[in-house]
Amino acid sequence: MRGKGIAAIVLGALLVAPASALGAPPPEGAAISSNLEYVTRSPEARGITEGKFDEVRGKDVLVITGRFGFKTYDVSDPAKPKLLDEFIPNDLAAGGYWQNEDMELDTKRKLIIGALDPRHTDAPLGACPAGGSTSIPACRSGFYVISYANPSDLKQIGDFVDLPSGHTSSCIQDCKYIWTGGPARRSDQLWLGPILGPTAPAPYTFARDVGNGRPIWVTDLTNPYRPEVSDLPVDIWRNDGYTDYSHDVDEDEEGIAWVSGRGGIRGYATSGQHRDPYTNQWRKATPFEPVLVGGGGVAGTAQPVMLMHNSGRPTDGSVRASGIKRGNVMVGTEEEFTRPCEASGKIVLSDLTDSWGGEPASKSSLTAPYRMKALDTFHPFIDTPETSDPALGCSAHYFEIEGPLLGAGWYGQGLRLVDISNARDVRQVGYYRITSTTANESSNTWDVAFRSERKKGDLVYVFDMNRGVEVLRIKKGGAYSSRSMKAVTAPSVKSAKGASQPVASLVDDGGLGFVCPLFQ
Repeated sequence: MRGKGIAAIVLGALLVAPASALGAPPPEGAAISSNLEYVTRSPEARGITEGKFDEVRGKDVLVITGRFGFKTYDVSDPAKPKLLDEFIPNDLAAGGYWQNEDMELDTKRKLIIGALDPRHTDAPLGACPAGGSTSIPACRSGFYVISYANPSDLKQIGDFVDLPSGHTSSCIQDCKYIWTGGPARRSDQLWLGPILGPTAPAPYTFARDVGNGRPIWVTDLTNPYRPEVSDLPVDIWRNDGYTDYSHDVDEDEEGIAWVSGRGGIRGYATSGQHRDPYTNQWRKATPFEPVLVGGGGVAGTAQPVMLMHNSGRPTDGSVRASGIKRGNVMVGTEEEFTRPCEASGKIVLSDLTDSWGGEPASKSSLTAPYRMKALDTFHPFIDTPETSDPALGCSAHYFEIEGPLLGAGWYGQGLRLVDISNARDVRQVGYYRITSTTANESSNTWDVAFRSERKKGDLVYVFDMNRGVEVLRIKKGGAYSSRSMKAVTAPSVKSAKGASQPVASLVDDGGLGFVCPLFQ
């Protein structure tokens, strides 16, 4: 994509916009494209990793999670968010919550599903050391269930659900079932298969890790007071025939559960009759015994490790590619912090066409790997003239898709808005980033969310670990006008004093220190 729309890109480089008549002044150190205006900030939400919306008792409510545990806000007036309540389990208060970066909301039962990673600190300390560990079995993992039926009075429902995995917990079939995955292997999980590294002996000499991760464990949460946990995991053999790190799950509008992790993005049916590609037999798919139906390895990634962080499959026709059937575009994030910035994680758009049926992924091996065809990729330092101090952190992270517009959290690179209406030619059409040399914190953006605002366009909520929650407004038509937006380039950053730098995830990183890391 390098070299597209040069005139528009040069123009975009100048778009460090002043405040509009309607918006608030952007913070000191802001680079903000002219199609965005600044609305407000909630700095007390520092440490945030994720946020999601619901309507409760006639109020627009934002639920967020982060190092602080959980908070609820009344956001009926986006310019004046009101903190309603906050909650953290007592035994986690001293060390902070970790990590729940893809928190789920059961909007029917008003329940928060909050994953707990084994790299946390319980109080008082037991057999698990301070900072937790991926390898020590005594470091518990799983998820909490918390009611927000009264957003001003958050309450835990039932006991902590203790699982052999616990980095993310995702809803399946309207949260009747929960799929929980990651992080790196525990010492008592070697039965999941071998762990191979780049220095493994022949014939396993290759430039990537294989096997050092936990797959998905399934919980029946029909009754949140009596959860039923699967005996065996799912999403095994995901990395060219080896069981590996299942990072996150995104269920599409057709009910297919897409699991991102090391080895690619694999889609599973959890209901109906399907042919199992491993047995060549038709059978009923369930959340406990899903059937692989599509996806696989991802081509076009920056690094051969191929740690796919999260995904989304647009099915409404807003995202198209010439010669590709509607619904056959898969969008995925690669998380990777390799220097220089151009070698860090990308957003990759893949063609699902020849993956359907699951046969290619089921047969993929180290010697005969299957990879979906890449339609296009995006990284701001490959696809625009922008450059940056790598101390800012240059990897893509979570995104949200609203029609043809993708909003991505890019760690130290802030918010990036990308028009993906043409999956073969994606373009950056907006940005917001703080690069500060003062006490005003630089960006460390983990996720974003879109929210429609009557008669005023679409809001973009930016969830930033350093800065809390920031609210922006898309001007003139909102997200669905992205096709007509000009390609833009954020101003380059030559220095980044005081920037947050990624460091190993707490104490024991199990070889995955830069998968959703902590920051200095």
